[in-house]
Amino acid sequence: MIDAHALTLREARPSDRPFLLALYASTRADEFAQLGWPVDMERAFMRLQFEAQRGDYERRHPGARCRIVELRRCPVGRLWTARDAAGFVVLDLSVVAGLRGQGIGTECLRRVLQQAAASGRAVELQVAVGNPAQRLYERLGFRQVGQSGVRQAMVWQPAPARATRSKEMDHEQA
Repeated sequence: MIDAHALTLREARPSDRPFLLALYASTRADEFAQLGWPVDMERAFMRLQFEAQRGDYERRHPGARCRIVELRRCPVGRLWTARDAAGFVVLDLSVVAGLRGQGIGTECLRRVLQQAAASGRAVELQVAVGNPAQRLYERLGFRQVGQSGVRQAMVWQPAPARATRSKEMDHEQA
């Protein structure tokens, strides 16, 4: 498992584009390996998909933040989030293949959940049906709220402040 103190987030810069494209491609590698396309065709299509995803996020969530996840100052992932009046949306959380399952995604999500809890807001995300990350989301308290095609919508709700406060008062009086 990673040392949470060694993990930092910084805003993505234009110079991060090659890393972000390679990271995106790594998240789709299994899917594309089954197609048997020539390498050049696969790379070109990946670039198109990468740019389409970026454009979609920016169009649907103006002001969203794409951050580079760094472990000891080395880029190891991306966390793309949006915030609106209703709460937070995790648009994408990706970690390089060799470091998946080491707690990096968990730590990134915990940071988002801490921000959301401090403001009393929910966190929403979508995950591909069958993606192993769904178990992580459930362990962190996300609940399934719907499904659209191959995507599962999930939401995390902060503990109600009023209920938490009255429990504290009950304990103080006991």
